[in-house]
Amino acid sequence: MKGNVIYIALSAVFGILLGYFSFHVYPLVFSSFYVLFLLLRKREIFLFCLAAMIGLYAYFIYTDGKNRTMLNDTMTQFSVRFVAPVTIDGDRLIGTAETSKREKVKISYRIRSQEEKQRLSRLSVGMVCSFSGVLEIPEPARNPYAFNYKNYLYFQRIHWLLKPHALSLDNCRPTPLSFHEKLIMVRQRGIAYIEQHFPKETIGIVQALVYGEREQMSETLLEGYQKLGLIHLLAISGLHVTMLTGMGFFLAIRAGMTRETAALLLLFLLPMYTLLTGASPSAVRASLMAGMVLITLKWPTKLLPIDSLSIACIIMLLFNPYTLFQAGFQLSFMAALALILSSHTILQPSSSLRQLVLTTVIAQLSLLPLLLYHFFEISLLSFPLNVIFVPLYSFIVLPLSLISLIGHHFFAPIGKIFIFILEKILFLTNHLVELLASHSSFVLTLGRPSPLLLFCYCIAILFVFVEFEKMHQRWQNYKGIFFLLFVIIADWFAPYFDAQGEVVLLDVGQGDCIYIELPYRKGVYLIDTGGVLSFSKPSWQKRKDEFEVGDDVVVPFLKAKGVSKLDKLIITHGDYDHMGAAQTIIEQITVKELLIGKNGNEDHLQKRLIQAAKRHHVSVREISRGEKWNAAGISFYALSPPRTKSEASRNNRSIVLYTKLGGLLWLFLGDLEESGEQELIRAFPNLRADVLKVGHHGSDTSTSEALLKQIKPKVALISVGKHNRYGHPHETVIQRLRAYNISILRTDWHGAIQFIYTKKAGTFTTMLP
Repeated sequence: MKGNVIYIALSAVFGILLGYFSFHVYPLVFSSFYVLFLLLRKREIFLFCLAAMIGLYAYFIYTDGKNRTMLNDTMTQFSVRFVAPVTIDGDRLIGTAETSKREKVKISYRIRSQEEKQRLSRLSVGMVCSFSGVLEIPEPARNPYAFNYKNYLYFQRIHWLLKPHALSLDNCRPTPLSFHEKLIMVRQRGIAYIEQHFPKETIGIVQALVYGEREQMSETLLEGYQKLGLIHLLAISGLHVTMLTGMGFFLAIRAGMTRETAALLLLFLLPMYTLLTGASPSAVRASLMAGMVLITLKWPTKLLPIDSLSIACIIMLLFNPYTLFQAGFQLSFMAALALILSSHTILQPSSSLRQLVLTTVIAQLSLLPLLLYHFFEISLLSFPLNVIFVPLYSFIVLPLSLISLIGHHFFAPIGKIFIFILEKILFLTNHLVELLASHSSFVLTLGRPSPLLLFCYCIAILFVFVEFEKMHQRWQNYKGIFFLLFVIIADWFAPYFDAQGEVVLLDVGQGDCIYIELPYRKGVYLIDTGGVLSFSKPSWQKRKDEFEVGDDVVVPFLKAKGVSKLDKLIITHGDYDHMGAAQTIIEQITVKELLIGKNGNEDHLQKRLIQAAKRHHVSVREISRGEKWNAAGISFYALSPPRTKSEASRNNRSIVLYTKLGGLLWLFLGDLEESGEQELIRAFPNLRADVLKVGHHGSDTSTSEALLKQIKPKVALISVGKHNRYGHPHETVIQRLRAYNISILRTDWHGAIQFIYTKKAGTFTTMLP
């Protein structure tokens, strides 16, 4: 089996995929080809692999079948035991607890006062608390490509959000801690020690490097490291484990231990270290592989690195098959696999610089498909920055972080010297990361690849690696690189060969945001952006990670679509729920033209937006009734606001657009109210529409019977927030629409609403059933 365990590990992966996707066509086709390959090339291990595939398929089905809740939403009284540290961010408390039925739930509580916040900060692991509350089902993804919180919790075997009516330490009591929980508390004290004694510039980085904790890092800096392809430097990886294991082994030998005794001691300490660092997939993988190396020191045997990686994969999947679906697991194993398979090429006699460059190229190439799938874009600076940052972090920042922390523990003055040096280095590197990440020109946004493109990426990268093996020290044959470039170019231009267009009414809560893509990507437009109005809060209530529609919904959606440029950003009027995220979008996405309604520049919010647009060299144009534009044979007409200045309300000065998409006539009303509707049907007495984007979120001041009677729509789209405080859409509007037999699609019930169309036909689908 030497060197062949990798085939068993891959078989295990395919078995889990077949179970998770219920024999979906893609994993079925790939696993069939894989089985055929084994039968033809590796007959001696074919039966082992087939057994692994069937076994892990059955194991996943069994595990998934047991992943069911024993609670129900009628329960109101709870006694829970906190099994993980709580997180308090502003006025929000989040924690993980276990009920009396031994089922984990996610606690979500809104803190009412600063005094209560101070009291609840003493809530710790092992405390049992009693309270009344309600159980809610976690939200699934409400927009395409969005983070699926429900699935995320499901993979942790959590099925409910528990929201206490009140949470008081008077109703809590401590209980004895398990060994695992004691390690968690040690970890928390270590994280707190860094926060207390290290400068602000260094806290987040040192916590990430020592304990795998990124909570204290600023969002801007964390996004910068991710955007530039440097985020792996902040994960507990093989480098950390190798360095600490080597250091521990050296010290143990110097202390007089035998090699075997030192190996046994480290085998005992490695699991503890893994738990202290948060047990991330990369840390677990690295610790398992290090443990296998230590085992060979105690019981000599020839274990190839590829076999130890494969065994680590199988152990992790047996312990928790859901681990396969974590991005960290996928990235960690893919990079390790590529580097191990290419090790004899990397380690050929050559300069250290060449070895570093080769290592960086191989790691970056191997992760390309996964990075595009999870993050939708790649940084053009990733390769050169990794060449600089990998040795910087490996040989300077990581050792300095460990030495600073250990030194400060035992002799603070010495520790402070190292902390000072570390602070100066991180000050420069952090500012460089933030500066480079702010330039979108260095980022290639390709979007999430289709399964076919993902397959092509994998084949192209495999071809590149094969060519690397042939090159040795002569870089003559570039066929693999040309093939990979061809796939990237094909991915980039694929939307321009797609005959289908798309309209998406994004779920941005209580607001409007409509994405329109024309066939062959002849035009990409955004009508409004949504926006959550934030009110002034006391400092204790302010959250580090506030929800922002632009950053959290609209921009990720655009990037997942591979959109790096909007042809038109259309702001119907100056209400915050229609344009609050516009500035964020202009800062992160190239916008060719900003359209606002006639006299819209007199509005305060739109004035600020125009100033931001000019700073980013965006063309600004006011439009009014009678104007139009054409693209891909499709015409867009502005029916409102009127050319002449009027005293109409801001809602009734909304831009109203009219077009034909997929054989249907569309009318986008913005926030037009009844008086605006009356003026519209007087100006256009023959107006008809098949699809009506209902005005003003279904308020009872809009969608009049006169309008419906004239335009005779078949489908009404309502953009409205779930459980919004305005009571939108109003029941009278719903009854009115039903009276005219109009199909109703609304974002609070259905999530995002998609319309995929060709020249003459189209289909509506929704994110939620």
